[in-house]
Amino acid sequence: MEKALSSSSSNPLYEKYTHNSYVYRAHVCLHLLLLLSFLNYRLLYSLDECCGVIGFIAFCCEIWFFWRFILYHNLIWLSIEYKTYPERLARRYGGESASNLPPVDIIITTTDPYKEPPIITANTVLSVLGLDYPVEKIACYVSDDGGSPITFYSLLETLEFAKKWVPFCRNNNIELRIPLLYFSKTPKSSDPKFLQQWQCMKEEYESMKKRIADALETGHVTLESVSENGVNDFMYEKSDAKNHSSIVKVIHENKVVQENEGLVLPHLIYVAREKRPTFNHHYKAGALNVMARVSGLMTNAPFILNLDCDMHVCNPKVIQHAMCFHLDCPSERDCAFVQFPQLFYETLQDDPFGNQLKSVFNILFKGMNGIHSPVYGGTCCFHRRKGLYGFPPRTSHADQQYSEENEFQDEAMTSAFGVSSALVSSVEAIMRDNGFQNKSYPSLAIEEALKVASCSYEANTAWGKELGWMYGSSVEDIMTGLKIHSLGWHSIYYDPEKPAFMGCTPQNGSDSLVQYKRWATGLLEILISRLSPFLGMNTQLTLRQRMLYAYLTMSPITSMAVLGYALLPAFSLLSGKSFLPKVEDPTFMVAVGLFLSVNGNGLFEYVKCDCSVREWWNNQRMEFIVRLSSRLFALFDVVMKLIGLSETVFVVTPKGGENEEGDEGEFIFNSSPLFIPPTTVLLINLAALIHSSLQIVDGQCEVKDKQFAEYFCSAWVVINLWPFLKGLVKKGKHGLPWSVVIKASVLAVFLSTTWLV
Repeated sequence: MEKALSSSSSNPLYEKYTHNSYVYRAHVCLHLLLLLSFLNYRLLYSLDECCGVIGFIAFCCEIWFFWRFILYHNLIWLSIEYKTYPERLARRYGGESASNLPPVDIIITTTDPYKEPPIITANTVLSVLGLDYPVEKIACYVSDDGGSPITFYSLLETLEFAKKWVPFCRNNNIELRIPLLYFSKTPKSSDPKFLQQWQCMKEEYESMKKRIADALETGHVTLESVSENGVNDFMYEKSDAKNHSSIVKVIHENKVVQENEGLVLPHLIYVAREKRPTFNHHYKAGALNVMARVSGLMTNAPFILNLDCDMHVCNPKVIQHAMCFHLDCPSERDCAFVQFPQLFYETLQDDPFGNQLKSVFNILFKGMNGIHSPVYGGTCCFHRRKGLYGFPPRTSHADQQYSEENEFQDEAMTSAFGVSSALVSSVEAIMRDNGFQNKSYPSLAIEEALKVASCSYEANTAWGKELGWMYGSSVEDIMTGLKIHSLGWHSIYYDPEKPAFMGCTPQNGSDSLVQYKRWATGLLEILISRLSPFLGMNTQLTLRQRMLYAYLTMSPITSMAVLGYALLPAFSLLSGKSFLPKVEDPTFMVAVGLFLSVNGNGLFEYVKCDCSVREWWNNQRMEFIVRLSSRLFALFDVVMKLIGLSETVFVVTPKGGENEEGDEGEFIFNSSPLFIPPTTVLLINLAALIHSSLQIVDGQCEVKDKQFAEYFCSAWVVINLWPFLKGLVKKGKHGLPWSVVIKASVLAVFLSTTWLV
C-alpha cells in the first residue's frame, strides 16, 4: 500500500492511499487465460454441425462476458482510498471562527408526501440544520416537486422543533442528529438532568411527528398561523402536483441574532417549481436545475450538496470532510465533486434484496478513484458549482485571468443561462472567484427566484443540455457526472471512518425490481444519447473513463447474455444436444475453473467488505433475478422508445415503509410483468431437469453421458431462482399470482416447442 500526501502544505488536509494487490492481479491474469482457453474451445467446437445454433448463441454470450470482464477489471485495477483531517481545516481558514470557510448550499429533493413521508424529509432537514459548520455559511433548500401544502407545513413544524433540537445536540455533544434514529435507543447516560432533557425532547419529537402524521392522514393543514406563514398561498393557487405556479418561501432567514433568541439556524427555504401539464418537467433533473438557479440568486454558494429526502446526515462534520478535498487539491480540476457512500439504516439481515450496494461502494467506487472518475451517485455529493454550470476547469494560472469583455459581457451568457440578469451576475461572481462571500438575505431575491422557477424559463437555454443536471435519462446523476468528466474535470469518492449519510432502502423485492428497472432504463438512455461514452468523440474523456462509463451504461445489455445462458442448458437437455464440454474432455476442467473463479472472487470481495457468506449469496442471487426481470424490461422499453412506440415513465420508489410480521427477507409478489421472465426461465429449467432425471432413473443413459455440465447449470439456475420456486407453492402475497404463472407457462411452452421444432 502506497501513501501520497496532498500537494499543498506540510500539514495537508487529506492523504491518499494506493492499494496494489499482486494476488488480485495474478487472479485476473489466471482468469483471463481460462477465458481465452474456453473461447478457443468454443471456436473449435462451434465448427461441429451438431452444435449448430446452440453453439453460436453460446459463443455470442461468452464473447459478451469476456468484454464485461475486461471492462470490470479496468474499473477496479487500481484501488485508492483517502483520509481527511478536518481539524486542520478551521486552523487554516480563519481559526476557531472559521470565518473564511466557503458557504455551502444544501438541496433536499422530495416529490410525493405519500410515497416519501414528510417526517422522513423533516429528519433530513433537522440533520442539516444541526451541522457543525458556521450557520451563516449554510443554506438549506427543500425542493418539493409535488407542491404539497402538507410538505410545507411539515417544514414549519420542523423549524419550531429545530430551535430546541439543535441546541440540545450541540450542548450535549450528540453526533447522531437524526431524531428518527437517535430516539430509537435509550441513552446510556446516568446523568438525571440529561435524561430528563432527553425525555422532554423525545416527547417534543413525538408530538411533532403526530401533528405531521395527522396532516398527512387527513390531507388538511391545521396550523393556526397558516395565513401568516404562507400556507394559504397553496390554496389560493389551487396547488396541484402537476399544475401550479412557482412557490418560493423563506421559512427561516439567518439574520442578526435577536435579543430573545440564543441560537441562529441556517437559512431554510422552500421551493416548488411551476408545473403545467403541457410542459416536460424532466423529473428530478428539472427540479435540481430550478434549485441551482434559485440558490444561485439567493445565496450563490460555490459548493452544492444535494440530498434525497430520505438520506440523513449522520456525521455533523461532513462538510469539513468534503472541503478538505475541494480546498486542498493541487488544482480545481482534480475535484469537481466529492461523492460519499450511501449507507442505510434498519436494513434487513444479510441484505436479501441486494439494496445496500456494499460491494459497489467498497469495490467499484474505490477502483474509480484510480481512474480519477468516481461517478455521481445522485445524492450525498458535494458539487463545485462551476462544474455544474458547464465550465471547464482551470488548469493553469493563465487560465484564471478571465476577461470580462470576452467572457461575461457576451450574449452567450444570457443565451445559456436565461434572461435573468441577476442569475447571470451570480454566475459571473462564481467564475471570478471573488472570495467566499455569500448573500445574507435570501428574501430579497424571492421575486426573481419565482421567475427562474417558472416552466418557460429554460426555453431556448442550455439548461439540461450543456449545463446543470442533464436531461434525457432517468438516471440524471450518472449522465450529469459523465458530462462533467467530459469537460476535463476529475472527481473523488470518500468513505470516512464515521458514516456521513444514512438512508432507507426498499423493503421488499417488488419495489427493488422497480428501482433497478428505472436505473437500467436510464443507463441505456445514456448509451444511445449524445453523451454516450462511444459517440462523444469530441470530449476530454480518457480511454479508461470511456471504458468505465461503457461498463455502466452497457450493463443492462448483459441481461440478454444471462438469459441465453439461463435457457441454453435447459434447451440442450430437452433436445439432447450438448454445448458444454463433457466430463472426460480436458476443457471441462477449464469450465470448472471459470465457475470457481467467478464465484470465488465474488465471495472474496464481499468478505473483504465485512459481509457474510449468506449476504454474498443473496446479492449474487438478486443480481441474477434483476438481470432476468428489471434489466430485460428496461432493454425492451428503450427499444420501444427508440422506434417511437413508448416513452420512459419515472416511477418514485416508496420510502420509509415498514415490513409486516413475517415479511422480512421474503419476496412479496404481485401481478407485475417483471415477475414473468424469471418464472418462465424457472419453469423451463424445472421441466428440463425433470425430463433428464426421468431418463437417468429409467436407465436410458448415464449421468456423464447425459450432459453433466448442462444438468449442473440448469440446477444452478433453479437454485438462483429459489424465491420464485417458493412462490410457486406459497399462497397469498408471498405466492406468485395465477396470472403470472399462467402467462409464464404459456411462454415457457411456446419457447420450448419453438426451440425443439
